[in-house]
Amino acid sequence: MEFLKKKALRFYTKALESYEKCEYDFAMFFVEQSIQLGLKFLISKKYGEIPKTHGFRILFELAEMKEFYEENLDVLREIELAYTASRYFDVEYTKKAVEKSLEVLKKFLERL
Repeated sequence: MEFLKKKALRFYTKALESYEKCEYDFAMFFVEQSIQLGLKFLISKKYGEIPKTHGFRILFELAEMKEFYEENLDVLREIELAYTASRYFDVEYTKKAVEKSLEVLKKFLERL
């Protein structure tokens, strides 16, 4: 299921591109997708299946990364909400919020 890792890294690249263009809603969406797919990659390696959920708490637990989740809980909650909010609502993210999210994402991707 190596394709999940590749997609996670592609979403990271798209998040950076969107950040540079000041498209913060897209950046947050891509950050969320990168983390979600990275977690599913780790879980699929361990269990041989891709979970159907996109909830971070469950995914981090299945990936045995509960400590990372708890250490970054505030930022991860905002990222997780972006899964829906950035697509369906008129929500704006600040540059600083996206920067924090990208920092957490980078730390997460180092663990892949």
